[in-house]
Amino acid sequence: MPETTFHVPALHTQDDADAVMFELQDLPCVNQAEVRLAERQAWVSHTAMISADDIAAALLEAGYSAEPLSG
Repeated sequence: MPETTFHVPALHTQDDADAVMFELQDLPCVNQAEVRLAERQAWVSHTAMISADDIAAALLEAGYSAEPLSG
C-alpha cells in the first residue's frame, strides 16, 4: 500500500487540520490518513488507484496546497 507524506503550509489551526482530514477521508482509495498540525504535514495511506499528485490536487481544490515529501 503506498504511503505519502505531504507538507501542507496552510495548516495553522485545528480547523485547518480538520478540513484537510475531512478532504482526505472523502477521497476514494484513501485507506488511512493523519494530519499533524505542529509539523504542518498530512500522512496518507492509499491504494495505487490514486496518485500523490491526485491527492495534492484534491487538497488544492479545497484551498490547501500540499507538496508530497515521500511516497
